[in-house]
Amino acid sequence: MTRPLRWATLAGVLLIVAVLAFWAGRATLTPPAQAEQRPSEDALVTVAEQELGRVITLGVSVTREQAPAAVNALSGVVTRAGESGEVAAGDVLYAVAQQPVITVQGELPQWRALGEGATGSDVAAFQRMLAATGAKVEVTGTWDEATAVAWNGWLTERDYPAADTVELGQLVVLESLPAALSVDAKATAVGGALAGGETIVARPGDEPTFAIEVNQDQAAMIPAGTAVTVPHGEHEWEAVAGESTADDQGLIRIPLTAPDGGAVCGADCDSLPAEASTSLLSKVNVVPPVTGPVVPVSALRTQPDGAARVTVVRDGVQEERTVTVRGSADGLAVVDGVDAGETVRVLNGAP
Repeated sequence: MTRPLRWATLAGVLLIVAVLAFWAGRATLTPPAQAEQRPSEDALVTVAEQELGRVITLGVSVTREQAPAAVNALSGVVTRAGESGEVAAGDVLYAVAQQPVITVQGELPQWRALGEGATGSDVAAFQRMLAATGAKVEVTGTWDEATAVAWNGWLTERDYPAADTVELGQLVVLESLPAALSVDAKATAVGGALAGGETIVARPGDEPTFAIEVNQDQAAMIPAGTAVTVPHGEHEWEAVAGESTADDQGLIRIPLTAPDGGAVCGADCDSLPAEASTSLLSKVNVVPPVTGPVVPVSALRTQPDGAARVTVVRDGVQEERTVTVRGSADGLAVVDGVDAGETVRVLNGAP
């Protein structure tokens, strides 16, 4: 082969290699996603009959006015801590220097120590308490030897020292039992000292107040009249939100009442804790529940006049239909104008 021919052949090979390299580079650098673009297809969804709404869970503060039930008359070191709750005759509320403070049903508060020679309705009330807790004693209204024996037996069975008398301050007398009582846990902590004169035992008021404490964003979702449910134990109380108020720190309180305007707990307020303040949970219907045919919101098209329309598909045939939106939440809407079981088009791509 002559030299000119060899150079021509080499030049041709280099040209072919360059062309192949160019196209290889084009194929490598072009993203697969850009090589072919297809519009997404719309979906068909079957209309279903269901309830639609939105519920959020928020804390509820429950406050109750407290009325003193007894003033502590004992002094010394607390040896049994106080505990709030429902009490019956003979329950021990707390103890000072191993002297138990006991609930008794009667008419008058304890005004004296009880012991040998004492007679009266207060002795009878004490004897009824002993009998109700299993002691063998007759209710005579007179402190006799049988009462003394029953009292000592009552104490020793509960690991308290025997005593000849019931000291002033050992009985908390209530007109009716059982009853809910609040005992000051801080004042009656074991090891603390009492000097006498402290208000430790209280009775809660009959009508506690309920309120939701929220921030501004939450308050905007809960206008006056919003339905609220407050579960507590075996109860589930229906309530209505009132007008919100804000304090200096920006905390917003929304009062709750029963639908009739009374206390949320109605006739079951005794089931609440006896403390002055407690917390419960509530279910707030920020979107009131509505039942009806439900379609995805993406199936709706708003017209210039504000009307909403959907495309109903039946046997491949499309029908434009005007609907009325009755409620929406979480991407779904309850509408009038379509029936459960019909099929509507959901707009995922181009219309």
